[in-house]
Amino acid sequence: MLADADDVFHFRSDPEVQRYNSAPHASRADSLMLIETLRAGDDVVWASCLAQSGRVIGLVGFAGFDPYHRRIEVGFDLAREFWGQGLAGEALDAVLTYGFASMDLNRVEALTIADNHASVRLLERSGFVREGTRRAYSWETDGTFHDSAIYGLLGSEWSAVKTRQDPTRPGRR
Repeated sequence: MLADADDVFHFRSDPEVQRYNSAPHASRADSLMLIETLRAGDDVVWASCLAQSGRVIGLVGFAGFDPYHRRIEVGFDLAREFWGQGLAGEALDAVLTYGFASMDLNRVEALTIADNHASVRLLERSGFVREGTRRAYSWETDGTFHDSAIYGLLGSEWSAVKTRQDPTRPGRR
């Protein structure tokens, strides 16, 4: 993944992509450091890539795995020019399927800035339920603190979402 540092720098240095995330990367070295941190850590992070070129256009992954309670947190980001095309939803769907089917998770959590309407819509379309708010949780680039929304998705809910989305299910319209 070190060869992908330029691709990662492209979206991690974009202030609009990073608006509700962390500080934008100032240099390729920042992206290399992120990649090394991800490779050395316990988190499971996948690069979202374009099938035809292999270009990395985003990251999606799990952090904070608690095997006893069978829960984990999910996070994602995507290069701005690919917003609104369903790609983040595809990546999130694949990761959730892996988590619930292969890791036998009971719960996946997601935190997002409450003002990040695109992420909120994505989580809700994926079956996540808003469970609470952390008030004034994040300092953002606009110079103010923003609330963080806490979302959760249970394995039983995921099964219901997948059943509703299955185009082969009898009676689906």
